[in-house]
Amino acid sequence: MTDHSPHDTPAALACSIDALSVSLQLRDAYTRHHCDRVGLLARSLARHCSLAPAQCDQIELAACFHDIGKIGIPDDVLLNPGRHDHAEQAIMRQHPEHGERIFLATGRADAADVARLIRAHHEAFDGSGYPDGLRGESIPLGARILTLVDAWDAMTSDRPYRGAMERGRVMRILDDASGGMIDAYLLSAFQDLLRRELALA
Repeated sequence: MTDHSPHDTPAALACSIDALSVSLQLRDAYTRHHCDRVGLLARSLARHCSLAPAQCDQIELAACFHDIGKIGIPDDVLLNPGRHDHAEQAIMRQHPEHGERIFLATGRADAADVARLIRAHHEAFDGSGYPDGLRGESIPLGARILTLVDAWDAMTSDRPYRGAMERGRVMRILDDASGGMIDAYLLSAFQDLLRRELALA
């Protein structure tokens, strides 16, 4: 009979996800609520794009923890309400890689797939993103979804340094970023989704 570690049980794996959620909440409540909203938007867009249920699950999970790596960012950088200088930007840009390592440590069967999306959520369609400078369809589709809905929620939500931006203005900004930061196909699908499901907007 094969021995199994108690840490490999479904209940233990679920607890590891719960622990990450609590850790994120305690570290930065705004980030936790932002991640929850991005999870809802990412799953909705993935389903709208007719992705398989398992893929939708992974994208939602990656979205809910896309900023988990911010746990590793010092307070004076993470909680700074002003504009980051170059050194602070370099520190903040480490959070996708921190997040990848943290999620891999959950031990889930899908940990590598989800962590890959977390690592790539700041890549840009034109190759100008980070940490790997991926371009176009070399960026995982799930990560391209995260990039879009992350930007939408960040701009349409109240932040410590500004109020929520008007949704029409945000959509114009995303239109301008189409083909640059944003995948043009996904932006069109997202616009269609918001027209069909007004509550998501």
